[in-house]
Amino acid sequence: MKSWLRLLSCELRRTLPRLLPVAMLLLLAVGITLQTLNAQRVAYNNLQNVRTGLTKLTPENCAEDAANLPPDAPADAYLKDCLDGLENTRAAYENIEAQFTATAEQMGLAQHPLGAVGWTFGWLATAPGLLSVLVLAAFFTAGEWSRGTAVPLLLQEQRLWRLLSAKAAVLWLWSLLAATLTSAGVWLLTVMYTRRAFPLHRMVAPDEVSAYTLQRGGTGLLVLGVACVAAVGLAAVVRMPLRTVLIGVLVLAVATMPVSSWLPGPVLADGMGLSPGLNVHDHLWTSAVDSAAPASAAVRALPWVALLCLALWQGWRTRPRDLV
Repeated sequence: MKSWLRLLSCELRRTLPRLLPVAMLLLLAVGITLQTLNAQRVAYNNLQNVRTGLTKLTPENCAEDAANLPPDAPADAYLKDCLDGLENTRAAYENIEAQFTATAEQMGLAQHPLGAVGWTFGWLATAPGLLSVLVLAAFFTAGEWSRGTAVPLLLQEQRLWRLLSAKAAVLWLWSLLAATLTSAGVWLLTVMYTRRAFPLHRMVAPDEVSAYTLQRGGTGLLVLGVACVAAVGLAAVVRMPLRTVLIGVLVLAVATMPVSSWLPGPVLADGMGLSPGLNVHDHLWTSAVDSAAPASAAVRALPWVALLCLALWQGWRTRPRDLV
């Protein structure tokens, strides 16, 4: 165990201070923070606009609008149509208000210190974070073979599984660092600006924030762990960075297709509680097309975890023997 920790420490020193992981860390933190600002602004403005429109749906407002029409316009006909359609228009506005309120409540979760963590995992455990893990695995694992630097590593540490497990652990630690930095950025944005400009946090109860963060944070940590292992395993088998990225992107694209609730993409969406209507607002992922899943997300995830373990075992059993 001590030797593996020394190997992990060595991999950390070799990986984290490099330009690529630092640049991707900053890109994720800044990008997610700016998207948080934009999502909260849009949600708040939409809600305020529809509520302002609701206050104007009165007979008095219909009469005022009719009085302000040009002299040649049929004011009486306009007034009659406005009064006749008032109830239907109000019902439509109330329906829109309910939708905008639900969106605003979701955006308000990011304005709590605990909710900022759950908000961050909504991005890191979906496409942006998983693609970042894939790119880093391709560069720091497959790149070891393409650049020829794997040979001295394997001469020093001949047990390949120890080296790959250390690389996967480094990626997972990098993901935790990204979550910490991004959560701090989202909360700093809240304290400095959004709580005053767009006070959506008043619409959310504290117990709702706790449940939201526990679900997204707990599931996100598991998803990132599995993604790190899968990305490092793929990179070790392919051993070419570009091919690793292309194959990984193809696998992600197929896995996230909302054809069936049993596919990994819908399983992840249900496990994290992602709403299809909020895609690109607080996550970047595709949810299942059918609303009633046949089983819980944990049950539906088991076959895919077993398949990943089988693929890793098969890849280990048939691995090339030239550098091990």
